[in-house]
Amino acid sequence: MAFLEAIDKDLIKVPMTAKNSREAIEELVSLYASHNGLSPAEEDSIVSLIMDRESLGSTAMENGIAIPHAKIKGLKKAAVMIGVSRLPIDFGGEKPSTIFFLVLAPEENPADHIQILSSIAKICSSTLFTRMLSSAKTREDVYQLFFD
Repeated sequence: MAFLEAIDKDLIKVPMTAKNSREAIEELVSLYASHNGLSPAEEDSIVSLIMDRESLGSTAMENGIAIPHAKIKGLKKAAVMIGVSRLPIDFGGEKPSTIFFLVLAPEENPADHIQILSSIAKICSSTLFTRMLSSAKTREDVYQLFFD
């Protein structure tokens, strides 16, 4: 699955309200869970998987971007939640993050996971693009950056 195929306008949050990395993850997972009708237990399980991954090493990148991610057993298709925070959040990188791409991918198809992470890294290597993304005011603004 290509990165753009995993983007859904309903899975974009602008602005985020989180104040720390765990809250940022919870906020984006909650968005996914409510959109997909997941139970609180399923939501908690996804948060735990992502936090376990974060404990191995921060997923913060350059340009104030963080890409928390997890492979989920039984997931039908990959999903990307995008969040833009007005307040910088310490995500363990050299500088705080304001742009978040939370990636959930099927455990059974690791190629999707790698392809999406690679695409995000490539797109976000553009300082101009990340500036435009961080200044987005609405989810529609973010969505248009990828599809216009």
